Amino acid sequence: MQVLLTNKKGSFDITPLIPTVKWSGDYMQAARTLDFSIVSSPTDPTIPVVEIDNGCHVTFKEGETLFSGHIFTRTKTTGNSTIALTCYDRGYYLKRNKTIKKYTGRQPEDITRDLAAEFGFEVGELASTGIQVSRNFITPASIYDIISTAYTLASQSNGKKYHIGFRGNKLYVTEKAPNDRTLIIQGKSNLIEASVTESVADMVNAVAIYDANGNYVRSVENGEWIKLYGRMQDAVKQTNDDDKAAEAERLLSEGGPTQKITIDNLGNIANITGGTVVVREPYTGLYGLFYIDSDIHEWKRGQYYNKLTLNFKALMNEKEAGSLPNADGSKTGGSANSGTGWDWLTKVSDV
Repeated sequence: MQVLLTNKKGSFDITPLIPTVKWSGDYMQAARTLDFSIVSSPTDPTIPVVEIDNGCHVTFKEGETLFSGHIFTRTKTTGNSTIALTCYDRGYYLKRNKTIKKYTGRQPEDITRDLAAEFGFEVGELASTGIQVSRNFITPASIYDIISTAYTLASQSNGKKYHIGFRGNKLYVTEKAPNDRTLIIQGKSNLIEASVTESVADMVNAVAIYDANGNYVRSVENGEWIKLYGRMQDAVKQTNDDDKAAEAERLLSEGGPTQKITIDNLGNIANITGGTVVVREPYTGLYGLFYIDSDIHEWKRGQYYNKLTLNFKALMNEKEAGSLPNADGSKTGGSANSGTGWDWLTKVSDV
């Protein structure tokens, strides 16, 4: 691994000063995170005092560039010879920048390109939906919420799930599906430990539909689940122009028993949120394709490991910000000090 820091004095390879690195992501978050501590001892002349401030740029590489972002949090503690740093990639700015927009008959991929161009983000691959959506964001909404809403509306039409995030400096929106980066994880190979927790605590086995005046219309139910676990009902309210039958069916189909699956395995940079893995583990009964909901990559003492949270279903961080065109505008959804001692640090000219 290699960690490059850019401060007011230039760009430096600070890898020798870093004992541990964690690189992580979650499907509910816009930004990936880089956490590491850097050795700091002003009284030890053999250790350079590195000028590290919030806002310094950090690049993390493992063969290829995995992370490009900035330091947002710095923690120094008495009695500790390290400075703890938390960095976020450019996904952080997707949530911290808001705008007002109106879109009529636009595809999510085109909306994403327009917003990226306006706010200066480089664009990588954007999942093509071919579906036109319309939405007014007359109350300020974040870039992330707008893009997520557009792809959520497309998802409701085509049933596909999407993940929004950065790879290096470029914004990507990818469909959650197996690809050539999907790895096989199994015992006696790269699997260290697996854990499966099954739950019905968040089950939805009935959805009641009401009209605009609050009158009951009908419900969709799973009678077998109600008999086994008791009634656990959600409700939706529809208007004359917005039939909620499809949403009710979706809530029911997604409201079944859940599994929390975590695995520890030998590290591989392909295992990131939004991707997939194939797991083969007989004791827990894990066989088949799973979607990565969150990931932690840790480099420590020359070793590299992953901790993954998996799901047998493809989930996306669904948003329904804004309002339908011609609606009343209401929301329709749920969302170091400078010093000497730099001699042995490697200065680099390009990060």
